[in-house]
Amino acid sequence: MRISVLSGIAAGFVLAVVTACGGSSATQAPAASVTAPASVAPGTTPICAAGLGTGQQVAAAATAFTPNTSSVSAGGTVTWTNGDPVTHTVTFNNGPDCGNLASAASVTVTFPAAGTYAYHCKIHPSMTGTVTVS
Repeated sequence: MRISVLSGIAAGFVLAVVTACGGSSATQAPAASVTAPASVAPGTTPICAAGLGTGQQVAAAATAFTPNTSSVSAGGTVTWTNGDPVTHTVTFNNGPDCGNLASAASVTVTFPAAGTYAYHCKIHPSMTGTVTVS
């Protein structure tokens, strides 16, 4: 009896860890109610789109964003591609959450206005970066 209770607890722990680290593999569009960073006019928040773009490239690999700083002109794009076997996110501190980014998936973000956009991975908070738009 004691073994079956421990096995049940272990299975529950594994399920909780997989759920917390895995998430959905779909990349979502940002909610309509996001707010722009303080240095950016309202209505000019970054726009997330699933897929690989042609602008600046950032890898999400080895639980880090590389490079973790990018610069683009207003109207430019940055593409994040997940090179890890686990899900990551590209979540702007004061803007949209581009959804879960499954292994080998990409999300491209268009930056319509100048400003500094800090971002992170909601699943791995030590993963951070900044996009400067001029």
